[in-house]
This record gives sequence, C-alpha cells and structure tokens, in this order.
Amino acid sequence: MLKLNKFRVAEHFDRRYRTSHMTFHATIDKKLLRFVIILAAALFLRLLMLGRESLWLDEIASWNFASKDLQQVLRSEPTNPPLYYLLLHFWMGWFGTSESAIRSLSIVPSLFSVWLIYHFAERLFTRGVAYIAAIYQATSTFQIYYAQEGRCFSLLVSILLLATFSLWNALESDSPHRRYLYYGAYAFLGALALYTHFISIFFLAGHGLYVLFRRPKQVLAVGTSIAASLLLFSPWLVTMLGVASGGGQVRRYLLLKLPQTYFSFLFGDSLIPLDEEAVQHILQTLEANWWILAGSLLSVAVLVSFWRPAWKRWGDRMLFVFTMALVPVMLAFLVSFRVMLFDERYLIPASPFVYMVVGATMWEIRLLAANKEVPRWRVNTGWAACGIYCVLLALSLYHYYFTSRFGKEQWREADAYIDSLVLPGEKAMIVFDPDYLLPCYRYYATRNLYGWRVTPQIETELRTSGTPLEEHTRGFQRIVLVRSHDNEDTVVNAMERFFSRESYQKFNKANPIEVYSFRPPTK
Repeated sequence: MLKLNKFRVAEHFDRRYRTSHMTFHATIDKKLLRFVIILAAALFLRLLMLGRESLWLDEIASWNFASKDLQQVLRSEPTNPPLYYLLLHFWMGWFGTSESAIRSLSIVPSLFSVWLIYHFAERLFTRGVAYIAAIYQATSTFQIYYAQEGRCFSLLVSILLLATFSLWNALESDSPHRRYLYYGAYAFLGALALYTHFISIFFLAGHGLYVLFRRPKQVLAVGTSIAASLLLFSPWLVTMLGVASGGGQVRRYLLLKLPQTYFSFLFGDSLIPLDEEAVQHILQTLEANWWILAGSLLSVAVLVSFWRPAWKRWGDRMLFVFTMALVPVMLAFLVSFRVMLFDERYLIPASPFVYMVVGATMWEIRLLAANKEVPRWRVNTGWAACGIYCVLLALSLYHYYFTSRFGKEQWREADAYIDSLVLPGEKAMIVFDPDYLLPCYRYYATRNLYGWRVTPQIETELRTSGTPLEEHTRGFQRIVLVRSHDNEDTVVNAMERFFSRESYQKFNKANPIEVYSFRPPTK
C-alpha cells in the first residue's frame, strides 16, 4: 500500500511537471509566432514595390558617392559622415546598382528596429505595449518610406535605438560589471550614430539631459561615455568643420515644420500631402483634407487624455521615452533659428519613442476597461479613438502604395523624355540647373549626351551677362535645360532671351523636374 501511494505521488508530480513544461513552451511558441508574423509583415511591406519609383536626387547622390573607391568614398561628402556610404559601397559590390539593390540595404536595419523596439518596450513596460509598438514600427509609412530609400536614416534609427536601449540598461543595472559593459556599448554606438549623421548629437544631448535631472548620480558615467563617443568621432569632426560653410539649409517654413514633423511621425507623409506644393497651397490642402485632419486631431486629443494615467502607472519609464520623443526634436528646432538643421527625416530616430508613448497609452485604455470603477463612456471613447487612429494609419498605407499623388522625384521618366527629344546624329547639350543634377541624368541615361553644369558662379554671371551661355552653347543644334530643387529663374530667363523654346515638360511628383528644349538661332 505504501509503495502504491509513492507511485501515485510520483505520477502526480510528473503530471504537474509535464503540464507546466508544456504550458511554458506553448507560451514561448505563441510569443515567437506573433513576433514572426510582425516581422514577416514588416518585411513584406518593405519589399512591396521597392523598385517602382525612380531614385530621387539624394538617393542618386548616395549611388554616386558609394560607387567610388574607398578613399574617395571617405572624401566624397565631407559635410556628411561616411558610414552609410561605406556600407553601401560594399553592398552594391555584392548586389548591384539597380534601384531595388541600392534601397534594399536600408531594409536590414529597419527590420532590426522592429525587433529592437519590441524588446525595448517590453523591458520598459509590458509585452502588450511591446506588441503595439512593434506593429506600429512595422506598418508606419514613415518607417517604410525610409526603409525603401537609399539613404542613411533607417540605419540611424536602429543605431540610436540600440544606443538608447544600452543606456537604459546601464542606468537600471545592479551589476557594476554589466553597467560598465553597457556604458562601453553606449559609447561605441554613440560614435557609430555620429558617423552616420550629425543630427545624432541632439539625441546624445537628450540622453544627457534626462540623466542630469533624473539620475544625477550617474552623470559622470554618462558624461564620460558621451565624451568617448565624441572623441571617437573627432577625426571626422575636424574634417567636417574644415569644409562647413555654417549656412545650413535654406530656412523655409520653419514654424510649420515642427507640427509637420510630429504629424509625419504619427501618420506618415502619405496621409495628406505634405510636400512643397501642398505648403504653397496650404488653404486648398486643408480644405481638401479637412475630414482626415479632423479625425487625426480628434483621435490624438482623446488618446492624450489617457496619457496622464499611463504616466502615473509607469512613472520614470514613461518620462524617459517621452524625453527621447521630444527633447532632440526641440533642440534641433531651436538651433535652426540660428543654423537651419531641422528636417523630419533627420529626426526620424525620435519616432520609435513616439510609438512607444502611443502604445503605452493604448494599453492604458485596455487596463482601464478592466476596472469597473472607470465610467464606460470614457473607455468606449478611448476605444473609438483607437479605432479612428488605426483607420487613418491604414489609409496612409493605402495612399503610400496606391495613390499617384505621393511618391519620389521622377528622374527615370524625365531622363527617358530627355533622350527622346534628341534626334539621332543631332548635336545636343544638356544644361543642369543647379549643377548637382548631372548624376541624376547619368544614372538613367541611355545616351552619352554632353552636359554643362550651371554653378552658382555661372548663375551669378548670367544675371548681368549672357556671355557664358553663348560661349558654352556655341555649335550645338539643341539645348535641353533641366531644372529642379531651384527657385531661381536666372538660367531659364537667360535662355529664353537667347534661344527659342521648342517644348516644355514638367514631372510633378515630390520636387518637380522641369525639362525645356531650346533651338539656337540660325545664322
């Protein structure tokens, strides 16, 4: 009888062990499956129509810089750090120089950012918030756009997100050994971020300000890590400062850029038009899209009302995320009153922290729904706001892929049109205004036509004299003028004075491209 009882006890514990073991593995499998689905969706959206749009000016600049030998890659663009161009140099060597090949490099760090934001948000909040943030990062058209662009911004997001994660782990670690390892990783990643884009300095400043006010005992460690990042970056900093003119970009619409930046973070650039044409006709843009703007403002306003209880629940963790979503953007905005640096694409590393704030706020609505003391009307209002918000995100996705109003510059189409203008055997010249447009033609050109770059010095001369135009165009039967990214009419006015216009074509997407065809006077 005693032996039988022993067998029953053993069987009972064995059954409990097997049940708990199976439950644990089932939980792990469900978590893994959900995350694999999110990553698969992110990959699908980033590969979808990857080569549909032609490369635009900045992407062609990336191709042009990265196509050179390594020493020239390092010296190609002294005002911008070289890390992305170095990576693209090797990537093109492996995968080629097609539009899809050039852009595919950005997909890799973009997918890593989806994985990273999940683990970061889970560390800061809960798994539910992590799922929302990861889904947001995976499906945001703002993230997809830069994951499908041959520029450094997708890489910058992943590096700064990982650097911020390392900093948080260092601040929270109880082990001195691990803390030093995290600070070392943070210093190294900070240097990599600086070698990717100079805007990273504002994010390092945001880290420093948070620690200064919330973790003053660790100011020395964080300050030393940031100093180490700057020291590692100093060789390029000397080069960059040596050639920098100090002028920055042209300061236009600066006050509009701040709300536009957060609108882009939240809904992407394809929910409503946000390009130059939309800004120039802002009243018509607002009138045509009033219902979208009303829905977005209403849903955000309702979600903000749930943000306060989320802050109370998460405290310092929410403050840390909010700091990284706000402080770097505001610092860049304030500096831009002196030197224009502000651009939403530069500040894209702040957007994942916005997604975490939104995720924590939406999760707060779910938690309040389980509390019977909270009025049902308030919870239902919150769910309605979440529904409207998600519909707008889906609409932004639809516009991004299927609405012709949104897209990149049409250099492929413009270059095909230019080549079609010139008859076989005809001696033709292409005039590029401004001068940096030449590579945009060279990338897509099927014919080796002669090109003349209009430099700022030549444009200044053309304001008072047509001599440079006459000297450079002498002997040509057709003159084709290509204009984009330039609001000055000096060159086209000079050509109108000396030549007769034969045709004109405008390619309107993003920054418009204008193509004029002229005939020199017959003598």
